[in-house]
Amino acid sequence: MIMARERVQDAGVFADLSTELARILALKVPADRLGDAADPALLLDCGAATGHYLHELLDTTPHTRGIALDLSIAGLKRAARHPRTLALAWDLWQPLPLASDSVDLLLDVFAPRNVSEYARVLRAGGLAVVVTPGDAHLRELRAAGLLTVQGQKLQQLRDQMTPAFGSAELNTQVTATASVDSELAADLVFMGPAGHHHEHAALRDGLVASGVSQVTVDLDVSLWRG
Repeated sequence: MIMARERVQDAGVFADLSTELARILALKVPADRLGDAADPALLLDCGAATGHYLHELLDTTPHTRGIALDLSIAGLKRAARHPRTLALAWDLWQPLPLASDSVDLLLDVFAPRNVSEYARVLRAGGLAVVVTPGDAHLRELRAAGLLTVQGQKLQQLRDQMTPAFGSAELNTQVTATASVDSELAADLVFMGPAGHHHEHAALRDGLVASGVSQVTVDLDVSLWRG
């Protein structure tokens, strides 16, 4: 699953999400909140997997450091490759291993959300950025019977976050189409929670027969202020 995710990210299927996250960081975080060499800002990636998005944000902000939390040791080994990332194996449903009011930017991409802990560790004025799949996300693979995406993800997110954070400061949408071959399409299925239900070679062969050659990327990006 982790290797499939790494191949998908390296292929640039979600490159527009990376661009949007960098835009939000530049637009919504004042330069003086991004720290300096003596006091670097802290970026926390919850459900980080390989740390792909965290690494890209760290690379655009030299006076920051990152913490990647995930249960996958295989993913965390990759997340730890960035010299300013501390990678920790952690269950997100447990109290987070950080001091209160210590995080400047919290990132959650498709991961479970421990909202009360997010509110505890985020500094006043800090940002929580949460990415959820939109209704059209990977609809070609869903039409082929290979994926299911529960609807109303954005409303569920609002219902979860509002008691602790109030209304979202920003909601934006990332939409794109990406060309895929059968190998990459299989990786898109295999990287998700349904991946363990499939055998990769059989999945690839089924995708050849289905004729899927492109996929829709439809993501909701929501921002809350601590």
